[in-house]
Amino acid sequence: MHPTMAILENISPILPFMVCLFWTIHAGISYKELNKAQRYLGLFLSVSMLLFLYHAVYYTTSFVASDHKVLTVLYSWSTLSTYPLYYLYIKAITDYHNPDKYEIALLFTPGLIAMASSILTLKFGFAQQFTDTFISIVRPIQTVSVCVISLIKLTAFDRSVYDSYSEVEGKTTKPIIILVVLQFTAALCTVVLTILGARFFSGKTILAIPSVLFASVIYAIAYVGFRYRFGAYQMESDLKEEILPAGKESEDSTLFNIIQEKMKDERIFLQPGLSVVDLAKAVGSNRTYVSASINAHSGKSFALFVNTYRVEYAKKIMEKDGKLSVAQVAEMTGFASEESFRRNFRNITGKSPSDWTGPVRI
Repeated sequence: MHPTMAILENISPILPFMVCLFWTIHAGISYKELNKAQRYLGLFLSVSMLLFLYHAVYYTTSFVASDHKVLTVLYSWSTLSTYPLYYLYIKAITDYHNPDKYEIALLFTPGLIAMASSILTLKFGFAQQFTDTFISIVRPIQTVSVCVISLIKLTAFDRSVYDSYSEVEGKTTKPIIILVVLQFTAALCTVVLTILGARFFSGKTILAIPSVLFASVIYAIAYVGFRYRFGAYQMESDLKEEILPAGKESEDSTLFNIIQEKMKDERIFLQPGLSVVDLAKAVGSNRTYVSASINAHSGKSFALFVNTYRVEYAKKIMEKDGKLSVAQVAEMTGFASEESFRRNFRNITGKSPSDWTGPVRI
């Protein structure tokens, strides 16, 4: 066998385990700096580490459960506990309320049942079939349910971000949404692996394909998750507001007229980091009514509504003074950064700032 292939064959079974171990250590070292969602992510990675440790032993040895009793019991528990922990991670991002005891029981009871069944099987020689069947039934249900619910929660939260902030950099959950889809794809591969069985992969270089896939997805989940520090709790803190004055309802077109006046006449959109609460205070309403009014009358999210005004104002500035740099125009129009200005300008006009008018300096 070629030396490279031999190395690949030896490393691939432990690769997902090593990735989980690395990020588990990172979570432990950084624990005090992590927010609630990231701590759940750390737990998810640590339990996944146990799961992939079992897989590494399973695919590299002539595995006999009675010879690895502790590992087998941990596998029975961890295989039905990883997705519940991932769900708690997503929930912590999208909902500032803590899970209640009934939700916790629903999430983690299957793992406890599988663990108890595995212990009884190994101790008293009960048939392993019940544990295997139970896991094979519950695992797909967990996978599909958690992935679908996660996508629903993340998509809804993302809409609320766009309806609350003019600058969504570092707040949008789109990278996490993409990773949920990738995670579901990896889960489907797990089903294929189960069907093919350990003998198909044991001692073969082809094991590198699923190993690299799982390791890559886990690494991406951890990398993005530990960098993403926004969430529902932060949003709730950012958008605290006073009680709504009477008579300013979202269906009232007068409210939208007032909003437009604030945008056109007072150019409130030039305020850096403008939020829906800032605009609500300016028009004497609250964030719910202002957001709903903008959605209903303009058909746009709050972010797109504000940034459209900014881009239109930027076009006038560039046409008037072609000596200004893109960075200067971005700062003059309320954008948080040149990158944000470029992206929004292209999204709204279909062109880059430099393509809009020749004299603009880059």
